[in-house]
Amino acid sequence: MAMAGRTYKGITNVPKSSNNELVLIWLDDSAEEDVTVKGILSSLFDHVFTFIDPEACLELIESNEIKTPCLSVLISGKYGQMLARDHLQPLNQVQYIYVFCFDTVKHSRWAQTCDKVRCVFSDINKILECMQYDMQGSTEQQHTGEEQEQEQEQEQEQQEQQEESKEQQRERYTDDNNLLDQLALNLLLQSPDDGAEDFTNYCRTYNQNNNPDHHDIDGEEEDPVEQQEQYYKPEQAIEEWYQPNLFYTNINSNDLTQLWTLRWFIRLFHRQLINEHEKFIKNKTKFTVHHSAWLSIDELDAMKHRISQIIIFTELLMTYTNRQVALDSIPNDEKTNKYKVLFEINIDPTNHNTIPYAEIKKEQILLWFGARYHLIKIEYVEQQDEQQDAYWLIGLNLHSTLNLKSSIQNLYQYYYKELTELNNIHHAFGRILIYKGLYAEAEKWLQIDNHYQELTELAIRQGHHEQAKEYLEHLSEDSYDVNLLHAYFNILISKDNFASVRLILMKIISEATDKFIRAQANIVLGFINLIITQQIDVAFDHFTIANGILHKILPDIHPIIAKSYIGIGYTYYIQHKIVDAKKYFQMALNIQQQSLTYNHPDFAKTRNGIAHCYSSDKQTIKQALNEFEYALHILLDTFQHEHQHHPEILATKNDIEKLRKGKELRPRNILLDYI
Repeated sequence: MAMAGRTYKGITNVPKSSNNELVLIWLDDSAEEDVTVKGILSSLFDHVFTFIDPEACLELIESNEIKTPCLSVLISGKYGQMLARDHLQPLNQVQYIYVFCFDTVKHSRWAQTCDKVRCVFSDINKILECMQYDMQGSTEQQHTGEEQEQEQEQEQEQQEQQEESKEQQRERYTDDNNLLDQLALNLLLQSPDDGAEDFTNYCRTYNQNNNPDHHDIDGEEEDPVEQQEQYYKPEQAIEEWYQPNLFYTNINSNDLTQLWTLRWFIRLFHRQLINEHEKFIKNKTKFTVHHSAWLSIDELDAMKHRISQIIIFTELLMTYTNRQVALDSIPNDEKTNKYKVLFEINIDPTNHNTIPYAEIKKEQILLWFGARYHLIKIEYVEQQDEQQDAYWLIGLNLHSTLNLKSSIQNLYQYYYKELTELNNIHHAFGRILIYKGLYAEAEKWLQIDNHYQELTELAIRQGHHEQAKEYLEHLSEDSYDVNLLHAYFNILISKDNFASVRLILMKIISEATDKFIRAQANIVLGFINLIITQQIDVAFDHFTIANGILHKILPDIHPIIAKSYIGIGYTYYIQHKIVDAKKYFQMALNIQQQSLTYNHPDFAKTRNGIAHCYSSDKQTIKQALNEFEYALHILLDTFQHEHQHHPEILATKNDIEKLRKGKELRPRNILLDYI
């Protein structure tokens, strides 16, 4: 973690205990570089050990060589996410964990499940203050009422900081997988649902919470159209009303709930901008615009790793033709954990597949949200004079809104046809969120009109078996789709149901006309033969039949095809044909990287398979552990509320433990890894 430019204030020496030594372990990539911080830490603790290697650090802690009743750990967000929950939290010798990171929102999510984590801060001073308070308590062996009050104030301060950072949860810059976001936006733009009342209520609620002196028009006295037009008048030109800080223009292409709430405004605004765009690009040649922003260290590091790649900007972008005006457009940020960045964006008006953009004021170009950009360079521009601070220059080319590769276009058209045929936007949004792996969010949309079939699948995937049972009671067993869900459910809740499940699956395969359902039934039969009866050849046949069917009826990069490769991979793995096994897991991964968002839970299934392959060779055990940790982080992020009992999480932890003990791994025996 970068430490340059920090100041350390308000820290006083704490008396050391002569009987009970206080020890701190500091694990961070830059732990050995900041002498100033280490000096302050040495005034708080009797011994401070610094590490940049997580394995060496963990080895020392687990060895019990450090004899102290109060062992504290200062850890970066990256290593904390990797080690805190499963390795540090269970150790009796570890009393306190302090997380030092810039992305406090991201790391607070997993930290909430670790009661030994005392704080998650991006400000080193606050962490030092927290340590000082804890060490005083440990030394004095008592907590007066005043100290308890300080602790409550400290916790309240942390909560307030996390609330202030809530907006950061919505990612501003994401990887090149915006197919589902664009699909959702296009469905919203075409939806006949008006949404004017929702927009009015949204604005009224915002004003009540943030501007109590503002008096809205009474909804009972005025026409609904007049109510909404006190906030936004469609007939006004964009230049007359648009402001970057206007609360209802704080739109993010990832936030379906907000997009739906603001649908009335978004449709009209989009139409306005398209009209302005068509006038703006007439006889226009290539040009360059600039946009300034403050980026966190995580955001900037991500940019550095994306050179020559495509990134998505999820928000509206106000840009300027003049570089200096762009640099001056954002206020100075006194926080030392932010970096000033100037985006230099090259635009070719002859590319008619981009998001709409237009000049809304002189030399000010507004770009629609959800745009794709090719990142071509990153440079550090040093401070020129007292008036001009140093900044990072990031060069971008505006690209087509959707990847023009035929495989991406085919998948988009497939999803679009499937979702429009539902003729229900709530249902469609629920499906989109399932495709994105956001199961808890999907559930809310599907509950609006009680789509029990998808709700059952979601409950099964989340490990909510009682809920799945209730949903199944609402569904007719005459449907092969429902029969398949019953098969999933029975396998997951009991090991004694395989005979009856096999009969259900054989009936589906012999009678169902839906090829997709038959393929899914074959995958489940493959699982039964691989894991339960251990008839490897039969399992392989079922998996390959399913794969063949799916290839014929689905687009080449449909993620369901990727999952059909996983079963084939494990059949090779159990036969010790590691090269073949890894080939199929890699084929699954290649599809997922083209069709899924980076944190989709399906990646965990494939990463676990790849980890199994690495585990077969002593030379690649470390790679296996890395793959397992990667998979575990995805699963913990997806199933935050189920982390203590979700089958895939427990199985992954079990595999990690076995591997650390040098035991041979068996193929995954959880159905959820295959479907």
